[in-house]
Amino acid sequence: ELQKEIETHTDIFHSLDESGQKILRSLEGSEDAALLQRRLDNMNIRWSELRKKSLNIRSHLEASSDQWRRIHLSLQELLAWLQLKEDELKRQAPIGGDLPTVQAQNDNHRAFKRELKTKEPVILSALETVRIFLAEQPLEGLEKLYQEPRELPPGERPQNVTRLLRRQADEVKSEWDKLNLQSADWQKKIDEALERLQELQEAMDELDLKLCHAEAVKGSWQPVGDLLIDSLQDHLEKLKAYQAEIAPLKENVNNVNDLAHQFTSSEIKLSPYSLNHVEDLNGRWKLLQVAIDERIRQLHEAHRDFGPTSQHFLSTSVQGPWERAISPNKVPYYINHETQTTCWDHPKMTELYQSL
Repeated sequence: ELQKEIETHTDIFHSLDESGQKILRSLEGSEDAALLQRRLDNMNIRWSELRKKSLNIRSHLEASSDQWRRIHLSLQELLAWLQLKEDELKRQAPIGGDLPTVQAQNDNHRAFKRELKTKEPVILSALETVRIFLAEQPLEGLEKLYQEPRELPPGERPQNVTRLLRRQADEVKSEWDKLNLQSADWQKKIDEALERLQELQEAMDELDLKLCHAEAVKGSWQPVGDLLIDSLQDHLEKLKAYQAEIAPLKENVNNVNDLAHQFTSSEIKLSPYSLNHVEDLNGRWKLLQVAIDERIRQLHEAHRDFGPTSQHFLSTSVQGPWERAISPNKVPYYINHETQTTCWDHPKMTELYQSL
């Protein structure tokens, strides 16, 4: 009942310990940090002593006439648990191909490590119990504990019991050490993947933001057919300035592609989500370039067809309330802002008609 009560508080203890360590890092060097450190140390010591006392009580209670069988079963249970955890750790692989997946793997492995930390006193206590038991029991005592149905020479029975317990204890220690090494190696891979995927994600987010701004400007462009003839040259100059302004985005595109390409030669394979994101950014950049080139071409054509050097341009300037414009099909027309009317003929031409 005591151990069950302790187990119910294990998650709370680990949560407090982790929260305290995070706060300590943020308060480093202050008086509050020293006070918090002392309280955390005191909590950890008391918790460790409590678990140790509980395990010692359990060990003493199990020191009965059937102690050998209890130790034997305990080691078997530990070996089964270690195998279970090894299989669980293997199922966490391989490393994910995007940041959310690897972050989830990191959270899962943190919980896994907490389980190992919780189990460590049990493992060490079991190994110590075997050591003490083998050291204190005379061969005669072991012979009495040994109750196999098959007949063995009297001198071989105690050696068999000793050999069995020692082999099991060695196997538990070996599997425990191996599991911890595998866990540390897996955490190292997760940390490396997180760092690299975080770098790629930040590069993609930065490029995405800059592309959004550039696309917003592109979305504000008026159709070339709606522009005033006199403003064509001004729009062309602004467009070229815009083209020069977004030219540095090419470096961001290359950076994203380089970071993504590095994953092809590593153990980490980018997920379809990450690959599609990279492809989408490249596609948006190319579409932006195509749109700029196409608008430059349209402005040049409009300027050529309706500008001062074109046959459609009338040398006589428009006076008064009139303003020159061109229709979507590139035919010039004129707007009278006073009467809110439009006319296909040049105002001077209309005056000439009337005078004739």
